Amino acid sequence: MRHRIKKSFFNRGTKHRQAMLRGGIRNLILHGEILTTSAKAKEFKRLTDRIIHKAMDDSVASRRKLHQFFGKRDIVNTLVEQVAPSFKGRKTGFTRITKQGRRRGDNTEMVKLELIVKRDDSGTFKKPVVEKKPIAKKPVVKKTVIKKKPVVKKTVIKKKPVAKKTTAEKPVAARSVKPKKVAPKTKQGEGSNLRKNLGV
Repeated sequence: MRHRIKKSFFNRGTKHRQAMLRGGIRNLILHGEILTTSAKAKEFKRLTDRIIHKAMDDSVASRRKLHQFFGKRDIVNTLVEQVAPSFKGRKTGFTRITKQGRRRGDNTEMVKLELIVKRDDSGTFKKPVVEKKPIAKKPVVKKTVIKKKPVVKKTVIKKKPVAKKTTAEKPVAARSVKPKKVAPKTKQGEGSNLRKNLGV
């Protein structure tokens, strides 16, 4: 018996089941509605209500939690900036399930799961491009300036007469010649004493 077992396993492994739920919720937010089986729609509805409620708290922590679930930034930004603000007056009940009949082949009950308030630009996660109005430029009046032609004055360069270099001999200044001290002739043997006296 399935006592106290809340979630459905869909006969899939953990990774397969998580990937299916992640993809289904991503498509629901992207397109605004999806067609699926009744059992899957109930699980998508439960998770989508939690995710949108988390996105309404626009904080860094909530963005990180959403990114942890989806793994992509584009859907997180769309949830926080576009989807969550459209549900300001609500605390829960962001989706609606509508029965669509039974599927041919296995007779499974099919339902349409849709967001109550749909985005304007459903089908893409890109931010809407805001067209910038071109700024009207004031016409610039160009001032016409009459340029005067510069008058070129002819400058006559007068050549200076080149002075010829004359090789005139400079007068030699008269040198004062000092008389040489000449030792007087002495007898043999006395010359050495005289040199001492003369300071030679």
